[in-house]
Amino acid sequence: MKKHIFSLLVILLFSIVGIKALFHPGLFSAHDIWHQVARFYHYQQALNDGQFPPRWGGTMAHGFGYPLFLFSYHLPWVLGTPVYKITESVPFTIKSLFVISYVASGFFMYQFGWELFKNRVASLLATILYLWAPYRFVTILVSASVGTAFVFTFLPLLLWGILKTARDNSRFARATVALSLSCIILSHAMTVPFIWPLVLLFALFIIRKNPKSAWSVSWSITLGIALAAFYLLPALYYSRFTQIATGAFAHIYQQNFVNLHQLVYSKWGYGIAQNAKDGAFSYQVGIAQWLAFAAFIGILFSKRMTSLSKTLAWCFTFVLLGSIFAMLEFSRPIWDALTGFITLDYPTGFLLPAVFSGSILAGFAHSSLSSRNWQTLFFIPMVVIVLYTNRNHLRVNEYTNFPTSLYVESEPTTNSYDEYLPKGVNLPQTGAQANFIAHPDVKVFNVKQNTKELSFLADIPQDAQISVRQFAFPGVNLYVDGTPARYDKDSLGRVRFAARAGEHNIEVRFEETPLMVFSKFVSLTALTLIALTFFIKNEKKT
Repeated sequence: MKKHIFSLLVILLFSIVGIKALFHPGLFSAHDIWHQVARFYHYQQALNDGQFPPRWGGTMAHGFGYPLFLFSYHLPWVLGTPVYKITESVPFTIKSLFVISYVASGFFMYQFGWELFKNRVASLLATILYLWAPYRFVTILVSASVGTAFVFTFLPLLLWGILKTARDNSRFARATVALSLSCIILSHAMTVPFIWPLVLLFALFIIRKNPKSAWSVSWSITLGIALAAFYLLPALYYSRFTQIATGAFAHIYQQNFVNLHQLVYSKWGYGIAQNAKDGAFSYQVGIAQWLAFAAFIGILFSKRMTSLSKTLAWCFTFVLLGSIFAMLEFSRPIWDALTGFITLDYPTGFLLPAVFSGSILAGFAHSSLSSRNWQTLFFIPMVVIVLYTNRNHLRVNEYTNFPTSLYVESEPTTNSYDEYLPKGVNLPQTGAQANFIAHPDVKVFNVKQNTKELSFLADIPQDAQISVRQFAFPGVNLYVDGTPARYDKDSLGRVRFAARAGEHNIEVRFEETPLMVFSKFVSLTALTLIALTFFIKNEKKT
């Protein structure tokens, strides 16, 4: 550990300078910052109401309910909960999450680089490029995408685990693969299709050199998916009941291909555009990453590179080139075919594996040079280029100091396209319906509502079809006078039932479905297997 202290201090310094804009009171303007504040607020409300994990936002969508956390990420909000409990500040917690994810990504990248190169300076160079890539600053300071920020954190740790599993098959490495993969899924599942080619290709290249490790790597990846099953299985199954595959969100990819010159260099900006080619903000891979790629190609056939190094370097080269292709209009026929089976959003999501691969190629290029003098001559200019070309990317557009309540009130679903609304629901139309009961003659008393339950007393003068202000969705159940009651949905998607005259206690509760319960069992089983593995190991030692 001592021999790495200087490198880790340098990484910490670059991290602090890179995100110095966050060390400022209040929040800042960014694409998703309003979403993030409202999501974290609703997540905390759901936890306080006894939902674990949170799934249903009963007070969202103008009080009609919204299944946000069936589909949106969990891990950042779980990690932010202790910070919020201590500080009671949503803005501070949001900024803390970005700081934690950014700094940790640097340490994990260095760890992976060391395992890959066995060269401290090469690992440090790859880490600096990874931390100071333009897309990192876009993710945090322009888009405020906290989920993507944590994918950057756990990706190098996942690849480190795969590499260590293949080399020495240690139990710690296998557990790292499982835990880091589940963390990626729980950070931003929509990003997984973009990094999956990198993960699979890297695993295949590693296994090719050590076929005996195939079972261990495969089992660890399977365990990682199982760990996230409590979220993943319901999200995959219940998405068919939402508008994500049929609304505007399903076609969002069509306007978000970029031109090649935008990936090489594009002006910095903080705007939002309907078409990515309009250049509202930058889609650069990074000047340093491009130079690292060029340098690596120039010394690819160096005799100093081992067979394994060349194999892995080719892996990252393929990923970089494939990611570039996937972001260009030429790849649209492939996207058209894939989106018939799965929902994908922005092609520029491939910037993440492109940035990662370009940064790693810088480490390969450095470690392949024939002498320390050449390595120094490569390292110093690369760092200077990183600092110079990103010097204007370290600031936010504008600092803000709005109350949390304004963020929450302005974000009925926290999704720009309201894509998780039940099918057939129109949010503006239903938002105008303020009554808890959609019937002019019914009087309502003792209304109580939280994230998982709406209850009230209703005085119903005559038998009638009654609609309650909660959307019908799997897991939403109706109780009349404490007894389960059947319901259908009205033309607005609300819970509707046949009510008898009289005074009744009406409850609409969200309760986990059998699939949700089963998915939690799968995750607990996977977690138990990991814990049991270490327990058995310790038993053998004693």
